[in-house]
Amino acid sequence: MTNKPSSLIYSSLGKWLAAIVLTAPIIAILIAFGFVESSSIGGQNEPTNVRGENILVYIDSENSKEIEDIEKMSNDEFTRLEGNAVPNFGFNRSNIWLKFELNPENFEEENLILEIKNPVLDIVDIYEYHTTELHQIAETGDLLTFSSRPIDHRNYRFPITLNGSEPKKFFVKINSGGEQLYAPIIIWNNEQLQSADLNDQLLIGTYFGIILFVLLFNLFIYLILKERSNLYYVQYNVNLLLLQLCLTGYAFQFIWPNSPYLANVTNPFFASIAVFALLKFSQNFLELKNYYPKTSRAFDILGYMIFATALLALCNVQPFLYISIVSVNVLTLVLNLAIVPVTIGVLRKGFKPAKFFLIAFLVLVLVVFGFVLTNLGVIQNDFFASYGLLIGSALEVILLSFAIVDRFKSFKDQALENLEALNKIEREQNIILERKVEERTLELYTQQQEILSSIRYAERIQRNILPNEKEVSRMFPESFVYYRPKDIISGDFYWISEEKDSAELSSHLKFAIGDCTGHGVPGAMMSILGINLVREAYERVKDATPSAILEEMDLLLANALNSGEYEYASDGMDIVLCHIDTKWNLLHMAGANTGVVILRNNEIIELKGTRRPLGLLDEKNKKNFETTTFALQKGDLIYTYTDGYVDQFGGPNEKKLKQKGLQEVLLRIANLQASEQKERLHLFFEEWKGNLEQIDDICVMGIKYY
Repeated sequence: MTNKPSSLIYSSLGKWLAAIVLTAPIIAILIAFGFVESSSIGGQNEPTNVRGENILVYIDSENSKEIEDIEKMSNDEFTRLEGNAVPNFGFNRSNIWLKFELNPENFEEENLILEIKNPVLDIVDIYEYHTTELHQIAETGDLLTFSSRPIDHRNYRFPITLNGSEPKKFFVKINSGGEQLYAPIIIWNNEQLQSADLNDQLLIGTYFGIILFVLLFNLFIYLILKERSNLYYVQYNVNLLLLQLCLTGYAFQFIWPNSPYLANVTNPFFASIAVFALLKFSQNFLELKNYYPKTSRAFDILGYMIFATALLALCNVQPFLYISIVSVNVLTLVLNLAIVPVTIGVLRKGFKPAKFFLIAFLVLVLVVFGFVLTNLGVIQNDFFASYGLLIGSALEVILLSFAIVDRFKSFKDQALENLEALNKIEREQNIILERKVEERTLELYTQQQEILSSIRYAERIQRNILPNEKEVSRMFPESFVYYRPKDIISGDFYWISEEKDSAELSSHLKFAIGDCTGHGVPGAMMSILGINLVREAYERVKDATPSAILEEMDLLLANALNSGEYEYASDGMDIVLCHIDTKWNLLHMAGANTGVVILRNNEIIELKGTRRPLGLLDEKNKKNFETTTFALQKGDLIYTYTDGYVDQFGGPNEKKLKQKGLQEVLLRIANLQASEQKERLHLFFEEWKGNLEQIDDICVMGIKYY
């Protein structure tokens, strides 16, 4: 009782620390936005945005026009943008020609910078026309190396000069190759540009810092707990980081400035891989295989489609690249819209960590929906086009990290609830027992104690005959035996033996698990007989295979039970015998109505025994026992068990757990230590059984092969 307050204090302290650590990125975002807002350019430092009615647009759908053709066209052949709209043409593969004028009288300085704020354009050609002369300022874009840009910057920036009194015409040719085609045009002086770059770097730097923080945080959790969902989440953050480096232009500027191929294919490629990792994380985190198996299979198909878009992107061939770009945007929107109702369903089924997951995806859905509409040109907002996905994904990764922490907290709370439930059951049983004892007479009480004392003594005898924990641990360092009699003494038994070679090194490790007819006193008597039969059979038949040992035991059992004047009708046993040859890494197994389950790389391998128990009287229908040999690998998990665990009634429908149910439990706990696996098996059994009676003896043995 004295430790409980301390544990609560440390638990509360841990929760506060986790909250502070995970809240830090959100505080960073608020500070960054507050700084950007407070230091935004205004008054005389406000740049000139060229947009709306000041821009004439011509869409060259055949991509056949040259500057000479465009320059000769009248204004009536162009389309004028409306209101204050930013040039935004969605996923368009055509050459877009923009025409506008700049009047020197509207600017205080002659030497200015014209910026097109979209780093991922394939073609950016800019021309100026003054009086009668047409001059090309620059020819650049992602189809050329980064050195083609006149100013070394992730956005497209061009030096221009406005002198004299006459307006100067500008022509801009842009093409995105099918990616988002929007082109905010801004005119800066040097002072304005420096201030804007500081704000831009602060915002983007804050974003990348948040992603790195979340990435390292979840990598740390994965290295400690080995949870697959954390690994998928780390993969998602890595690809999200690379995607944003590409979308913001930093990757082309600093990582592969001489590779136009990478500059074009990496955006849809990393977007596809990031969405694929997010999908796998969602499936694993929400445990969709358990809650919604059909939906999980549908998500698998969606994952294959997303992965195909990544492969299409690598082709860098039109129209494959265009299909990849449009597909990843559509599939991302489909995933985000589909995951919301699925998460709500999982939350309703009692999976509490889904609440943060749901909030994160609601935020992401709103941002992605707005971002896609911006890509399609429905929403005209250059700030949202530039920073919307950054802001939304930053909030999403933070909220998903909260969801991950909350998930582990729920595991802890569930374990505590199960423990409290067990303690409550024990207290209730004690109260019931005390009431029954008070109602009985002293004579009945005495008789009961005598019988119980005899059974307890029999239990000690049976326990002494069975291998103890030290013996099992010596032969199998990473192993456990979950032994749970129905009525104090058990009809189940287990046996181990070790055979050494001439060099005194372990060469053969032998073990067995048996399930005798009945439980309680009759079953215990049969189990002691079973252990003796195993020992006697190995003494009689030297160097024999497991199947030969079973045949010998069958003869010995028949002789033992028919040696008196009474005949037996159905006494017998199910048993599996295993020999592990540590020299050749081989498992030799023979089973009577039972077998062995091996877990390797999260896959189940069943080695089935012969459908015949020991002690079968029908000689005509007897099948010969067969030995199965299996090549072991280091790290294989070997499980053997009697039918008491799988035949237990319980769960919401009070049905049998069955083999499949136990195998699913083993898959979930396979990565834990042996002692933790034993504890999880115990807790799951109690939860499954609930208030129902245990129907049979239980024996489960797990061994990790080294």
